[in-house]
Amino acid sequence: GARAVLEYQLFYRRRYAEAAFASCRDVRLPATGGFAIATMCGRYGAELCTAQRWLDFQGDKNNGLAPLQIDFQLLPNGSEPG
Repeated sequence: GARAVLEYQLFYRRRYAEAAFASCRDVRLPATGGFAIATMCGRYGAELCTAQRWLDFQGDKNNGLAPLQIDFQLLPNGSEPG
């Protein structure tokens, strides 16, 4: 039968995830003046959003945007997966 990937794990170093999140955190939407991150963090909104919560929402197949479930694993800085 046919095979398909339905879910996968993605490993980021915590430092990388935090830097990516920080680069987006203060971006505002011109149309509303609100923070873009508020729509990218699900129920947490801009105030309670963290790098992990941001990535969890991006990888949630129920958010209407992710094509499949992505489990983001943040690794301690200096470590390797496995």
